[in-house]
Amino acid sequence: VPSCQAPGTPTMAPKRGKTSPTVKDEVMEDVKPELEDIVMAPPPGSEHLSQALDDFLRSRKAPNSRRILHRLLGILHPNNLRAAAHELRYNKPQWSDDNTTPAQYRAHWRVQASKIVGCKEDAFPEPVINALRGFLWPGCLDTQRGEHLAWLVKVPAFVTRAWRAASDALDEVSELDGGGTEMDGGKVDDKELLGRMRMTVDPFAPPEKRQRHFLTLEDNVAGSNRIPKEYDMVMTPDDQPIHVFSDVRENTAAAAARAAARLAAERALAGRGSEGQPQLPHDEFVLEGAVSEKFDVRPASVTDEAYRATHLRRIEEATKKTRVMGDVKGPQRTVPLPKARNITQRLDGKEDVKEKAERLEKPLLEDRLMGLFDRQSLWSFKQLAAETRQPAVWLKEVLTELAVLNRRGPNTGMYALKEEYRRRGA
Repeated sequence: VPSCQAPGTPTMAPKRGKTSPTVKDEVMEDVKPELEDIVMAPPPGSEHLSQALDDFLRSRKAPNSRRILHRLLGILHPNNLRAAAHELRYNKPQWSDDNTTPAQYRAHWRVQASKIVGCKEDAFPEPVINALRGFLWPGCLDTQRGEHLAWLVKVPAFVTRAWRAASDALDEVSELDGGGTEMDGGKVDDKELLGRMRMTVDPFAPPEKRQRHFLTLEDNVAGSNRIPKEYDMVMTPDDQPIHVFSDVRENTAAAAARAAARLAAERALAGRGSEGQPQLPHDEFVLEGAVSEKFDVRPASVTDEAYRATHLRRIEEATKKTRVMGDVKGPQRTVPLPKARNITQRLDGKEDVKEKAERLEKPLLEDRLMGLFDRQSLWSFKQLAAETRQPAVWLKEVLTELAVLNRRGPNTGMYALKEEYRRRGA
């Protein structure tokens, strides 16, 4: 393979006694035979990169350029790229299954492609680099439609149900007719018009009311579901950026790349006979675009008979009882609710008898409370009731004359002696 040197640059002769095998032969021998058919298969969506690489190889007048081109396209597959990275064992960059980003894929592809072609990484021209940067790697998020603008329209629930019913009916007819519907003796596309959107512009109106949008449902959709036909699309301002994602669509480059990646991974695992090999992560979503306008669809007239009937049905459904009382046939058995004495039972067989608190005279209760406050300065009402065993009302009446309840601070809910009784005790 000729070297990637500029014309007129003297070539460096290899040292005597050492042979310098070409990098192309090294890669050809290192790739395992069972992976050769996978490496030779170009991945879908690589047309632009294939054309740029073909022009680059033709300008170099490399022998076996067709075979080299197929190998360069074959390592665009992440599994093949990973296998070659482990086989060649180059130092930079290092392969990591935890960092499978497009930037890492491009870095490894440049290293391996330079070894296959037999040149340096910076020898690839600008068209090849740009095509490589625009290539959608299998398993990466498709952002090619990221700059497309989309509308986010919020429609009433009854309109959504009507559209879904029309779609389900069309699917049933399509399955019976074998993929299409018959109209006027000819087969037409299995699509049905659900409604039309109209936009009017009034040049003399204020800027916020200059442009108006309307939605009109088809007669069969509105009539069969008994819903209004005319709607206003009210624009709602929103500065927050919103993007639209969808599942990978059929007949797209992203879907073909994902299917080819999954098939190649299964073939690679079956050919090597290994189980439990880590799978490269793949994303099954496509970025469809950015939301430029938001609309709320509302009935054009609240006095419309169809809207009044729809609103009445919504009220009836909301107020419909979901639980119905009925007569139970057969013998009935009433079980009382469990009580505390029915749940717990003493081991000695005796019943718990709650002792009644005996009310002390006021001087005796005051002396007992003063003794408790001599023991510690702060008490809760529950603690005082447990210590004195007095009725709560009587205890609180006497306690109010001796102590103060802290309602703020760290001692909230605690009783402390009044200032005059503290000085007397001291």
